[in-house]
Amino acid sequence: MRMSLFTKPARALAAAGAVVALIASALTLAGTSTALGQDAEDCEVTDLGTLDNSTGSALEAQGRWTTEDCDSRFRAGSDAHTYRFHVEEAGRIRIGLSSAAADSYLYLLAENGSRIADNDDSGERLDARIERDLGPGTYLMEATTVGGRDRGPADFTLTVSRVAGCDFVDLGTLEPDIDLTASGSWTLDTCGSRFVTAHPAHAYSFTVTEAARVRIDLKSENGDPVLSLASLERGIIGANDDGGERRDARIEQYLHPGLYLIEATTYLARDLQPLQADFTLTVRLVDESARQQSASLKIEEVRTPAEVVAGDPFPVHYRAGNLGGADLPDDGSNAVIYVVGRRVFDLLDPVSGIWDAGAAYHTGDETGSASSTQIDDITAFEATFSEPGPSWIFVGIATEDPDGNEIGWHGLWHNLLVLSGPVFDPVDVKVDGPVYTVSTEADDDGEVTTTVSAVADPEAEVDPAVQARAVYAAGVRTQLLVGIFERPAIAELSRTAEPDPVSVPDPSSSTLLAALGQRFASTDGIAEMRRSHARGEAINPIAVEEAVLTTYRAALSQYAAMAASWNSLLMSGPLSFDKALAVQSQLAYAERLIAPAVTAGEIVAAARAAEEGWDDPDVRTMMAEHASCRPGATALRSALEAAGVSNVDALVALDAEMRFVRPVHGLAIDGALCAAADADWGISRFLQRLAIGDSDELLDLLAPQPAEPAPEPHRLRIIARLGDDGRIEHGVELSGGDRILPEERFLPADASTGTWQVSGAIEVDQIRIGQIRTRRLADGRVEMGFVSADGSTFTPDVAYLPADLPEGVWLYSSEIAVPAATMLGTSNAPDG
Repeated sequence: MRMSLFTKPARALAAAGAVVALIASALTLAGTSTALGQDAEDCEVTDLGTLDNSTGSALEAQGRWTTEDCDSRFRAGSDAHTYRFHVEEAGRIRIGLSSAAADSYLYLLAENGSRIADNDDSGERLDARIERDLGPGTYLMEATTVGGRDRGPADFTLTVSRVAGCDFVDLGTLEPDIDLTASGSWTLDTCGSRFVTAHPAHAYSFTVTEAARVRIDLKSENGDPVLSLASLERGIIGANDDGGERRDARIEQYLHPGLYLIEATTYLARDLQPLQADFTLTVRLVDESARQQSASLKIEEVRTPAEVVAGDPFPVHYRAGNLGGADLPDDGSNAVIYVVGRRVFDLLDPVSGIWDAGAAYHTGDETGSASSTQIDDITAFEATFSEPGPSWIFVGIATEDPDGNEIGWHGLWHNLLVLSGPVFDPVDVKVDGPVYTVSTEADDDGEVTTTVSAVADPEAEVDPAVQARAVYAAGVRTQLLVGIFERPAIAELSRTAEPDPVSVPDPSSSTLLAALGQRFASTDGIAEMRRSHARGEAINPIAVEEAVLTTYRAALSQYAAMAASWNSLLMSGPLSFDKALAVQSQLAYAERLIAPAVTAGEIVAAARAAEEGWDDPDVRTMMAEHASCRPGATALRSALEAAGVSNVDALVALDAEMRFVRPVHGLAIDGALCAAADADWGISRFLQRLAIGDSDELLDLLAPQPAEPAPEPHRLRIIARLGDDGRIEHGVELSGGDRILPEERFLPADASTGTWQVSGAIEVDQIRIGQIRTRRLADGRVEMGFVSADGSTFTPDVAYLPADLPEGVWLYSSEIAVPAATMLGTSNAPDG
């Protein structure tokens, strides 16, 4: 129910004005202590006179910046005009400086020249505006520009006026079941806030006759509301930006009897918000008894690690519960839980039907209570911060009714420190024999400093390359080896199989993909299935399962060998750089190739044990939980080619059939393909965390770039024919049919026997690939050959022209494969 507006007695409003004036004057006096930017020059000050006491009165001046005026006191290289005006009665004063051709800048000064305020763009477009509550006195104004004299002359208008409509509008007395309301708009001409004058604001008052809890809501569709609440006795007692729905503001407090003041303003300055933003203001009494008997959903606890590393994801655990006296109705009402941080935002799907009075749910043991439980619908968040330094996480819960209206909101802040890298206790490592101590230390801003010193001589300077290796070994020891058996991908893997060591030269994607291709091609049963498929026979699903189980058993044996090695290293002394490289390589193999193979084997075993086989719901769930990866249509082909196996086409075709008859095979292959493809990123991230990501040596060792595949050779035949003058003409014909005839291509009729003659250059795409060579033999035949660009000689299987060579007929050698030359590779080719 709306209540009509009426004016309170003048005494109460005068008191309200006195409170605000006191606050405003305190802000003004704080500004007057600022000294001049530079000594004022002896320039004319134009007196505009005294501002009339009536609302709407104004002073105005027209001027022009000519580029030859006095210098600004505060902005070097800018023209400035100085004006004086007088105020006899305190009030809200607005000063505007506008120009169609310049970016105006305005300074308000006390009579002694000390600066009170300044402004650039609070008016329309690039115009300047200052709005203040000023007491009686004399004031100066400097009208200058942002762009300086280089922007040329410009006209301007300066106005000083009393602002109308800035007084408090009284909303009346707050009564049960009767809301006090007001509506309005924020525009360029709206009065400025009494506290942040560049922001438009409206002022209201209301009276509380009996102590009660009061809720004030400021809502806007296209503005960003901000509320302030003050009392005559205590000054400002409340402020809020986004406490309501979306960007709306809300203040809720227990208020004693008295007169209260509201300022309804915006988060954005006048020139940055929409030209007009409408708002509604509502003040109402809160029925505390009814509230205590309603649902009240809150975030009760938030936990994260106290310190996290920039770039590393970390869990955000929390507990949410209904602390109210009633259930949240299962009528479409729901709760949305969300997390906010620096460049972090995530939320769960709306949750309903579980919020009985007293119910509480936690996401991990660290946030559990005696009465809370865990459910699938409420899970921990994962967050990542990119920059080091002190930071925060906020977890909130918003409750909505069936119509989507917010009926409750709560949240908790949680502080944490983001580190630039990992911090660990000093650790000794070996690099090429000597032992080094690696230490880390973090400052209050999260910046981690790593130092490396030789154990034999702590004061000796350590070579940068050795430092990088030592830091790497320390990182592997502290970040990978310690706690290695708790890593999620391998924590559940059995270590009891018969060990079967496997050599992993490095942890790179190329190495792992090649290993995967080799593993698939060489698995027992694959060759027989490939031959069966080539004969057109149907693939036996049991044979596919056996292949998956074979890989599963081999993977566990490989893991058992790795685990034994890791255990030994955990019990030994300083970790060497070479051993550290082996640990990271083995771990990459275990997590990215062994783990997917073991998972697939476990699914096959579960399906065989289940009464319904592959239709068993639990088996289907296992398949669904591990079937999210899609590596790309050519990923397996690339892995097989990287492994250098034969019959790639046949193996790719077989893989497609195996996936069809038993999708678990595809799950195993795809999981490994995706994981292996991400290995290089994992290497880069590991080095970056340790601040050694720019070490080319380490990158080459950990992720060697595969050699560029050699270009396809040129397949060609040497051609020759006898001319009517007895000379023999030579050329080449490429496999595609193109014929190339070099400039020097004729073997003379009287060429000496046994001496090789060389043609001019044979060029393909303007790159020389070699030359033809020919020689006459004693029996009258002619032998042909080819010299490549790198000097290698090629003799075709069919290389001789008969002694009775027919005239005018092209004869062909057999085909030869000449390596494709590069532009750089042609420089050593022999001349023709």
